[in-house]
This record gives sequence, C-alpha cells and structure tokens, in this order.
Amino acid sequence: MPQDRQPAATNAFDVQPFRARYRAAIHPRYNAWLHGGFVLIYGIACLVFFARQLHEVQLLEWLTVPLALVFFNWGEYTVHKNLGHEKHKLGALFYKRHTGDHHSFFVEGKMRYETAQDWRVIFFPAWLIVLFSIAMLAAWWVLSFINGNMAALFSFTLLAGYLSYEIFHACEHLPDEHPLARLPWLRHMRQLHALHHRRDLMQSKNFNLVFPLTDWVKGTLYWEPIKERKG
Repeated sequence: MPQDRQPAATNAFDVQPFRARYRAAIHPRYNAWLHGGFVLIYGIACLVFFARQLHEVQLLEWLTVPLALVFFNWGEYTVHKNLGHEKHKLGALFYKRHTGDHHSFFVEGKMRYETAQDWRVIFFPAWLIVLFSIAMLAAWWVLSFINGNMAALFSFTLLAGYLSYEIFHACEHLPDEHPLARLPWLRHMRQLHALHHRRDLMQSKNFNLVFPLTDWVKGTLYWEPIKERKG
C-alpha cells in the first residue's frame, strides 16, 4: 500500500461521557443479537434467491461479478464520504448516525465495542437491508429483460457487498485479542479504519472498509504501520 504520510495527531476526545449517554438512550427492548441475526439471515436468504435465478452461466456473464464489485466499492466510498461526513438534507439522518454517533463513540485507540448493545452504533438499522434488497430486486427485474444471469449476478454481488460491509465493520471494532482480529487482511483493514477514526483524518482518509480500491484511486488512502498506532 502507498504511504501517504502526515503528522500524527493525538485523540483528545474522551468517548466515555458520550458512550454513557448513548447507551442510556438505547430502548430497553433493543436486542443486539436479533438485530445482527436478522441482517445476516435476511441477507443470506436474499442471496439464495438471486443465486437460484442463475441458469447455465456463460463465461462473459461471470464478468458481471468483478464489474459489480468495483461499482459497489465506488458506491461504498461515495456514500460514506459524501453522506456520512458531509451535511446534506437528503442524508441528514445518516450523517447524524455516522459522524454524530459512530465517530463520537469510537476514536483511534478506543475502537473496540464493550457489550453487544454497542452493536447498535456499528450496524446499519435493520430496516436498511430490507430497503436495499428491494432496490436489488428492482434492479434484477429491470436487468432481466436484457440478460437474466447478468441481472441475478449484479444484484447478488451488490447485496453480498452490503453484507460484507456490515461484517467487516463489526470485525473492525472487535477487541484486538479476538481471533478474527488477527487474520492478515482484517488486521490490515482494522488499521486503516482506526486511522479513519482519528479525528483529524475522518473527513479525508480511508473511506473503504472492505477493500481500499476507491481510496487508492482517489488518493485518499492513508497508512501508518500498526506499531505506530496509539492505544
């Protein structure tokens, strides 16, 4: 990875008062396992549906997958950067939940969640995957008039991208000692995400969470060796 060096900054922001307020405001009936389980099971069920639409896929049709992955990577970057870190009326709720809540709950050096209830500030709202799946069903239906296999592969890949985002993001807030946190690629992406949570970098660097392709293309990829990370 290219190294875009900038002077290191210290996170002076104390997350504990915000965490206490945020946790106190969580509805008592909120169930973190139901939240995460629904997203995973519903997402897999949708993937199965799209996979069942495939019939005798040809070589050229398989090219839909890498093209859709690049499209998703760009979309992830664009939404994260332009709606998650810039105020717009259209994305006001997302901005509040992301910059307002998520980046106040986690900063570099204080990235780990402490209880399952903290998943509420990591995962997207459960209704969002339903909305996304409806969009993917619409895309599949429209594109199927052109090519059924390409339509199914496109929607399957974008929905898989959504799930991978949720899974990677959760892993990027695991305790350092967790076995998954030690996997080489996850370890690398956890470091990039921790740097993104540094308050002087969060609006300008490391917007990809699964694979930093668009960050690299756009020149927003920033890296420091893990040993230099504080906390």
